[in-house]
This record gives sequence, structure tokens and C-alpha cells, in this order.
Amino acid sequence: MGTIFLSGGGDKKHTEKFDQEFREQIGVSKPLLYIPVAMKGLASFNDCCQWIKSVFNPLGLQEIVMWSNLNHKSLKDLQQFSAIYIGGGNTFSLLNDLYSSNFDEVLKEYINSGGIVYGGSAGAIILGSNIMTCAHLDSNDVNLKNYNGLNMVSDVAIWCHYELQNDEHIRNYIKEYKKPVLALSEETGAYYRDGHIKITGTEPALLFRGENKTYLLPGSKHPV
Repeated sequence: MGTIFLSGGGDKKHTEKFDQEFREQIGVSKPLLYIPVAMKGLASFNDCCQWIKSVFNPLGLQEIVMWSNLNHKSLKDLQQFSAIYIGGGNTFSLLNDLYSSNFDEVLKEYINSGGIVYGGSAGAIILGSNIMTCAHLDSNDVNLKNYNGLNMVSDVAIWCHYELQNDEHIRNYIKEYKKPVLALSEETGAYYRDGHIKITGTEPALLFRGENKTYLLPGSKHPV
């Protein structure tokens, strides 16, 4: 299996340390693939492209390719890239686009064959087991019925933009959906590989299982 980078959704100042670690892992020998489709209707893709360049060009990553259409893509198409960056926006819209294009299956195949994927905010949430962790922030304007994510993180659901006042929402979510939750603040990142998750950034992550809430400190590694 490959490596999954999960960002809590902060701006580039919040995620600078995490982004640097990501860049160091993927190198610069191949271009980075950027998928901004979660921002459809929220910002122009041209603005999205300028933003991703402002994040990674200063870190030495100059070659970035953007896809705004996910139809008819294959594993072979993805293998020309060093990694895939799935940006934030509306989580329901993003997952709907993945399902309708069958890109969800291509993406899972890519990860299972050793690929590296970075998910920011909505891009992180869809890599978890269930996307209703976004329901307090995102509207389901696309009338999505299937809330199952790609489930690439040991059946854990991902909660982004975490704040302390979210705890009651998270516990209600766990009661309804019976999924453990990894909560990431805007200054927290995590990367997952082979059943273990390592925390990075400047703030701890939190793992909610049932009534239990565990702080995972930056630099620490944990089985999940």
C-alpha cells in the first residue's frame, strides 16, 4: 500500500511543515498531479492552480499538472506523477464527482499499488470511511446518497478543521455511524501507511473511539 497524507485544512502557513515533509517524500523527478474539483462553483480552477503553485513552487516543486475532469482516467495515467494532491472545497460534491467518473476505483488502485496521495480538508475526508464528518460545514447540494468514503485509513473517519467545540458533534457522529474519528485541526497533519499513522504539524491530532478521546502528539506514531 502507498502513503496517505491527511491535512486538517489550514492555509499554507499552517501546513508549511507538513507540505515540506510531503515534498521531501515525493521528490521532484516527476510532476505532481493536482485535483481541485471540490472547489467547483466556489472558485475558478485557474485561481486554484495559482494557489497550488504558491504552496509548492517555493518548496522546489515546479512541475504541477491540474485535472479538472476525472472521466476516463486509468492507473496508467496516474503513474506518470510523483503523487496526487486532492484539494479542499465541498466534500459532497467531490465524492459525487469521484463516484460518477469511477475515479474512486482508479484512486484506490493507485494507492494500493504504492501511490502517494495528499488530501487537504475535503480531500482528506473522502479518504476516510465516511464523509458525514463534514456535515456541520458542507451542504449536500448534489443530493449525494452514498456517504461512504474510499476507506483507505483502517475504517477511520476523518474530521478536518477540528476545534474543541466540535467534541459533542463528533460524539453524536460516532453514535450514529459507529466509526472511530481522527480529528485534525488546521495546524495538524498526519500520514498513514500500513496500519500506522504519524502525526505532524504544530498541534496534536485527536482519536475518538466510542467515549474515549486520545491526544496524538506531533512526531508520534500510532497503530490505528
